[in-house]
Amino acid sequence: MGRQESTAARRFVALSPDDGSAIDLGHPAVAALLSWLVPGLGQIYQGRRFKGVVFMAILLTAFVTGMWLGGGRVVYASWKPGEKRWAFLCQAGIGAAAIPAMLQSWRLEGPTREPLFASDFMAPPLSRGQPVTQAYAQRLASRDPDLDADDFQPLPPWQQFRPLPRGGVLDRRPADQLSLWHQRLGRFFDIGTLYTMLAGMLNLLVIYDAWSGPMRLTTETAPEGKSSS
Repeated sequence: MGRQESTAARRFVALSPDDGSAIDLGHPAVAALLSWLVPGLGQIYQGRRFKGVVFMAILLTAFVTGMWLGGGRVVYASWKPGEKRWAFLCQAGIGAAAIPAMLQSWRLEGPTREPLFASDFMAPPLSRGQPVTQAYAQRLASRDPDLDADDFQPLPPWQQFRPLPRGGVLDRRPADQLSLWHQRLGRFFDIGTLYTMLAGMLNLLVIYDAWSGPMRLTTETAPEGKSSS
């Protein structure tokens, strides 16, 4: 990768694959962390502003586009039995933009039974019988086009989302909120999920670039007649 360490000043540098000039990586761990938090921010910290801005614009645009295509529903974290959101492991690579999903999941599926500010932004979908606070139930019933007040039943001190019907009554409604999202958004839910996953996964390369500097061709893969130095 061409990264070298200056033992005198403890500075890390990388050699540019274009002209062989030295690139000051500063503190690589700090740069990598910054590029995880915001794509390209580590490169800007290192003085590679153009590259950082390009990374930032492309990856955040892809992430926001995916959110838009998926109706704002495709980025969420959930680790309930049988409802694990594995796609979030890829989405989390985008950094700070995915942190609200972790917080919302922890609150909604934890003892508080309510996302932060009772907002459904990046909140995981409800499953049948899941208890939530009265405030969150009211918010969903008034603002979610897929739900109304009849979707929640009292379960003091909570409200229960679509509990199992009693007395053998057949309930043909979707059993969980995720099914409602798929029903309303169709293929755009999957397309939006793909966009946000790709944004997070590509940011791993940006993080690596901030840590080790730009990659260059080795002698085995360099084009014929060109040196890798």
